[in-house]
Amino acid sequence: MSRLAGKTAVILGASRAGNMGQAIARRFLGEGARVIVAGRGAEGLRKFARDHDCRWQACDVRDKAQIRSLADFALTEYGAIQVAVNAAATGQYSQFEQTTEAELDEMLSIIFKGSFFFMQVMVTAMTQGGSIINVSSAVADIMFENHAAYMGAKAGMNHVTRTVANEYGAKGIRANIISPGLTLTPMLGNFVAPGMIDAFVKEYPLGRITTVEDIANVAVFVASDECFMTGQTFHVTGGLTLRRNPTAAEIQASIQAAASHPR
Repeated sequence: MSRLAGKTAVILGASRAGNMGQAIARRFLGEGARVIVAGRGAEGLRKFARDHDCRWQACDVRDKAQIRSLADFALTEYGAIQVAVNAAATGQYSQFEQTTEAELDEMLSIIFKGSFFFMQVMVTAMTQGGSIINVSSAVADIMFENHAAYMGAKAGMNHVTRTVANEYGAKGIRANIISPGLTLTPMLGNFVAPGMIDAFVKEYPLGRITTVEDIANVAVFVASDECFMTGQTFHVTGGLTLRRNPTAAEIQASIQAAASHPR
């Protein structure tokens, strides 16, 4: 396959095995792209790059200077950047009243400010046009309890992405959003308990939750020249947005049921 042949892709948020950034990087490499993986975890990046014969650079999305350095590295290595993916993220699971200022700062610095900085740098680096992809979340558009700061930061990121799409389309730059539903990634950590997934699957018309491979498949299309779209949100959720996320009470009941009747 060679849908991305000749394109250089920078993928930020690819430090951890099993995450969306690494899944996207693997798919891009399989489609012929030159890939640079980036993120905060140097060891994970180094291993991925060694195993997949690609470049890597440590980069903290909260630091605009580091993002500039990443873009400069890509331009020095390959002369242009045609695809820029921001899959950097952090999670937040707190009741609204208990959400702390530190949690708010983390959501804003990584999700909102980080994506803002990323797009600022990439629209400058993409002198020949290109595709910017921000990985967001379905909960930027539909409700989910105990995620207010996360949801607000993602919604803000989405709106700025549409702004970039509107203002930079004349320069050949497309900016789009991929919004997954619940996806098993390292970021979820201890959030997933036995029985929890069952509560979500009931709300997915296609009968299962999202996988990182689902996200990577859509990212290939959005990155490719086949995609005559900008400022759009691709909901990769198996139809979740036709329904809803389960409530906190429903999730807890499903977890309790699993504990009472272990498989």
